[in-house]
Amino acid sequence: MTEPKYYTISETLSQLQTEFPDLTLSSLRFLEKEGLLQPQRTQGGHRLFSDEDIARIRLIKRLQSQRYYPLETIRHMLGKLEQTKDVESEMAFLESLYTPLSYDPDFKPLSREGLSERTGLSPTNILRLEEMGLLFPYTNGNGLRYDEDDLKMAELVARELKLNTVMDDFAPLGESMRALVQEEFILFRKLAGSDNPTIERSQQLKETADLVHALLRAKLYRKMIQSKSK
Repeated sequence: MTEPKYYTISETLSQLQTEFPDLTLSSLRFLEKEGLLQPQRTQGGHRLFSDEDIARIRLIKRLQSQRYYPLETIRHMLGKLEQTKDVESEMAFLESLYTPLSYDPDFKPLSREGLSERTGLSPTNILRLEEMGLLFPYTNGNGLRYDEDDLKMAELVARELKLNTVMDDFAPLGESMRALVQEEFILFRKLAGSDNPTIERSQQLKETADLVHALLRAKLYRKMIQSKSK
């Protein structure tokens, strides 16, 4: 069996900095502190990175720089990948779960001030939407950031506010959606039958939940329209 090759921290950086110029000694130490890396140590305490460690760093940096995932999301994704034999399929499934519905490859996460400028909503109104559970900012080391779905939600609310609605009109929507998703999640876990269902079963359950949600939503809207027209 071939012995694994190890690289010093400077050798590791030289392999990765062409693709990720912002990667530094401090970056690697931070990822280790956060538990996302576990390099070997020499007797003198110097870090040694394997090819697997380098591949892991590359994946983390791509998820951060190309998809802007926060560390907690990346931590969860890496944990799931460690439990699977089919890394590519699991990664594709996780991407489908975490990709914003309004995904835009050129989008850069927005600060609260940036979201306010893009939508015309005041920072106070944006904070109120967060409290209602309609916006879900995350922390990425540079303060709170909002993704494409947050922007789309804020744009929709801003549009409706110009049509004589008020902010509190949206509160019941957030409350009902949280209750619905919680029930769906409980059902998902029950149907999965374990904490670590197979990739195929997880995908099947997600598709089932999405289809049931869409079918019921469409049916209920039609029933409500019919009842109002009588």
